[in-house]
Amino acid sequence: MSTLLTASEDVIHGVIGAMRFIATAGATRPFEGPEAAMVNAMALTFESGRSGLAIGGSVLTPHGDWTTEDLALSELRRLLPDARSRHEAVVAATLCVLMSDEFDPAGEEALLALADELGVDSEAAAVIEQICNDSAAVAGSDLFRHFLAERSDVSLEVITDRMSRLEDPLTTPTDEYEAYVNLLNRCPDGSVGAELVRFYRHTGYDIPGTPGLPPLSVLGNHDLHHILAGYSTSNVDEVNVAMYTASNSTDGGMYYLAVVLMQWHHNVKLSPFEPAHCVLDPTQLAEAAWRGASTGFDVSDRSWDWKAILPESLVEVRAELDITPGGTVPIGGKWDALGRGLD
Repeated sequence: MSTLLTASEDVIHGVIGAMRFIATAGATRPFEGPEAAMVNAMALTFESGRSGLAIGGSVLTPHGDWTTEDLALSELRRLLPDARSRHEAVVAATLCVLMSDEFDPAGEEALLALADELGVDSEAAAVIEQICNDSAAVAGSDLFRHFLAERSDVSLEVITDRMSRLEDPLTTPTDEYEAYVNLLNRCPDGSVGAELVRFYRHTGYDIPGTPGLPPLSVLGNHDLHHILAGYSTSNVDEVNVAMYTASNSTDGGMYYLAVVLMQWHHNVKLSPFEPAHCVLDPTQLAEAAWRGASTGFDVSDRSWDWKAILPESLVEVRAELDITPGGTVPIGGKWDALGRGLD
């Protein structure tokens, strides 16, 4: 995009127009949604960066007639006079396709039509998109490996090696899993463990270490954080509890927060759970960060025997750990508002 730092007014209009062409699927749909939001953001960036260069009007205002695909493509050919500016426009348009929350066949078809019309090899456009997708997949996998290493005593190198052999990176020994289940079953009413049992009943989740789920060493402690901090299992609260954990942890926590933000805020699947695109509450996030930083003990400390507190009173444990009241689930409340499990 370096060309655009010194580009003419027409070229800037052309690049924004190429992105708009994708967002509207070749002038066949309204200019709205995440792709349109990216076009708006790019346009505002250009206008802000070149405010002193007397660009005529908003770069979001199309020059000429853009009411049909043919007219829009004709205008783009005029605005983008050379091979370099046309290549830049196709790259920007490709980014617009990649911003879609879901697979966008109409946007991809418009991208190929744009590339053909501007003389940019459509195969090159497809390669650009594939590189972006491949890079995102590699980055996501790398982020998840770091998260597993952060939450366990297994090194990143060992986890990477196991995953390269298509093995489970971490497992829960059968005897450890059975001992955990027996411990939960023995916990008295009002205890941390009894609340965990209610948590699993309300959510319908299996206990960590069950085949298909992350191991107990990774997910068990996380489920405990829900109980201690009082956050439900809604997508928004998954981010809130991750913020609480990251702010509380003295050694790590950021990889987990990154995984959760990608999984439940940006709708990128990095774990066995279904991803989502939730709208976050900045006030709740700030409160979660403050509560995590204010807690008097690192609840993510890998040397902490967190299972030892399961038989103890939840109210007393929260007081002992200096956990500030808050969260979204009161004592006796439901951990899953969707009612996926049992009462």
